[in-house]
Amino acid sequence: MSYRHDMPNLPPPLTTEATDDELRVRLPDGTAATFSLIFVPSLTRRAVADALEQATSAERRPILISYGRASPEARKALRDAEISYAGGDGRVFLYAPGVFVELDERSSPSREEHLAVGDREDSARNPFSRRSSRIPRWMLLHLDKPFSVGEIANAVDLNPAAASRVIRALEEAGFLRDAVPDVGGRRRSVRLQRPRALLEAWLPIWQRRRIRNRLWDIGARDAEEALAVLRQAAEDVPIGWSIGGLAGASAVRRAVEPSDVLVWAGAHDLDALARILQPTPARGGRGNLRVVVAPDPWTLALARPIGGLPISDPVQLWLDCSSEGERALEAADALAERAGWS
Repeated sequence: MSYRHDMPNLPPPLTTEATDDELRVRLPDGTAATFSLIFVPSLTRRAVADALEQATSAERRPILISYGRASPEARKALRDAEISYAGGDGRVFLYAPGVFVELDERSSPSREEHLAVGDREDSARNPFSRRSSRIPRWMLLHLDKPFSVGEIANAVDLNPAAASRVIRALEEAGFLRDAVPDVGGRRRSVRLQRPRALLEAWLPIWQRRRIRNRLWDIGARDAEEALAVLRQAAEDVPIGWSIGGLAGASAVRRAVEPSDVLVWAGAHDLDALARILQPTPARGGRGNLRVVVAPDPWTLALARPIGGLPISDPVQLWLDCSSEGERALEAADALAERAGWS
């Protein structure tokens, strides 16, 4: 578990005061409680086990866990153990002598989430729409480099006017900053900042997108055997698809073993892949494929070969793993750490 003294987002009328090693929460009637503060980016049951161990060694002071994302199972485990938490999703459980507060509904979208709420999916002003999201994806994949608007537009195959609108929206949300201009100052460049906050703003919008899974049984007994079959298919259908989700993440940094395999494919490549694999319909299970048509086929070109398989780009892997339940949250955090987004 990682530790950091971050101020959790507690709703009014609760008030907070923080020092280097504690958090004091006060209710409107003057009742106050002091907590030891622990921060975890993703709250899983493993993180809860670490918190329980920490709680047993704490000196009388109760613990409050501030998290970015959490599974329902992990939150329930904390409530059952009477350990307080406050999440980036607005959910709060405070339990201490004289203090009890429970809010179990997700808060309203943040300022960053409002970037796309209410916008049309194809709106150029929406930086997380199918085509416009190429820009935040590209910036996340080139974290240490500044780019001019023209360079970004050329890299992501958008016209400069559309790219400029998306960049302006990202700047207004505080995700981009000016970089040092070229010699003579003739060209303005921007650089990404707050990459983790950008991902967290993108995630709920990505999760609201309706994407249909096709479940394929290719005769594999587990994910490893399915990947072996796909490795052979990669020789016959070399372009137009990639491995995402936990299976793709495990090729980059092994954190959690996948039970099935997520495959992103172009609409026109799906038939070719089916001819090679000869799948039968499945209802889910170990070794099956979840085949999904990529909302923007451009992203498939970002896949890179690892171990003879086309693996989706790290941004796609993070979005996939952050949307696949508790087991995959650990993989998402491992990817973010490796990419320098944490």
